[in-house]
Amino acid sequence: MGTEKDKSVYQASITFDDDTIRRMFRAEYFTYERMQLLTRIAIGAALILLGVLTNLPLGAKAIAMMIGVWLVVSLDFPSKVRAETVLQARGGQKSQVSYLFDMKKIAIENGPEYAYSQVDRVVEDKEYFFVFMNRQTAVMIPKDKLKPANVDAFRSFLEEKTGKRSGTEMNLLTMNLKDVHQMMKDRIGAFTKH
Repeated sequence: MGTEKDKSVYQASITFDDDTIRRMFRAEYFTYERMQLLTRIAIGAALILLGVLTNLPLGAKAIAMMIGVWLVVSLDFPSKVRAETVLQARGGQKSQVSYLFDMKKIAIENGPEYAYSQVDRVVEDKEYFFVFMNRQTAVMIPKDKLKPANVDAFRSFLEEKTGKRSGTEMNLLTMNLKDVHQMMKDRIGAFTKH
């Protein structure tokens, strides 16, 4: 592995524990399930309005509003359910993964390698980069574990090598037509796989 390290441009490592696994599932959900998220928000808002603006009995109004508020405030509930299933199977075990990023590929120590052309999306939050090959396969890179420790340079490197702009998790305030187009492609892709 020494010769590969010599050729690497960036290196990073991560410890997968309960918290990081939950964050990975959340990032996957917010990246690939935007249409479902918008649907949850729309249904939640409709139920809240139903509770506020109609002449339904008080009990029905309260139930509609409670369900509506729950749908809006628990947007990542489906990702939590998926993560908990994996966490139960792991039984609290932790695992350490190291990555090497060279000029042609992403290499996982003692694991697979991915050409940058295989990358579907690059997403980031305040602490991590998430490099998705697809919904089921992703590399999670802690920003504070990057070597050399230059987050902006690493972001530019990833964008150049993958041809994908680094995006942030879903933000309803900054959505544009490109985001809506991607949501439709994701939804159509999900239907064609079934």
